[in-house]
Parts: sequence; C-alpha cells; structure tokens
Amino acid sequence: MTYVETWKQIAALVHRSERWCRNMARREVAPLPVYRLGGLVRLEVKDLEAWLRAERERTIARPSLAMVA
Repeated sequence: MTYVETWKQIAALVHRSERWCRNMARREVAPLPVYRLGGLVRLEVKDLEAWLRAERERTIARPSLAMVA
C-alpha cells in the first residue's frame, strides 16, 4: 500500500480518530501531509512516515515543563 484515500483509513493507519487527523491536517505548523481535491483526500504512506519522524524529533527536542522548573 503506497497511499490511503479516506479519513477512516488515515485514522486507522495512525491509530487516532478521524477528527484528530482532520485537526492535524488543518494546523498551521507542520500539518499532516494530506492532499485534497474537492471532497477527496489522499495521504502517501512515505510522506506520513517522514511526518511521524519529524513529529517525534520535534517533541523530543522540546524540553518538558518538569525539566525547566
């Protein structure tokens, strides 16, 4: 499988809700890399894997509030 074409498939792939996926696709900083055409949506699996790696690195690099205090 090289791509998924519905919010339901995207949600199943990342183990999150469809609502979470839609919210991640709409955010301004590092949105979920979906392509939209009218009412259709598509997500390339290789783009998702790169996005997940970047998100992990971004969240690990950010110091937690417990470490700052």
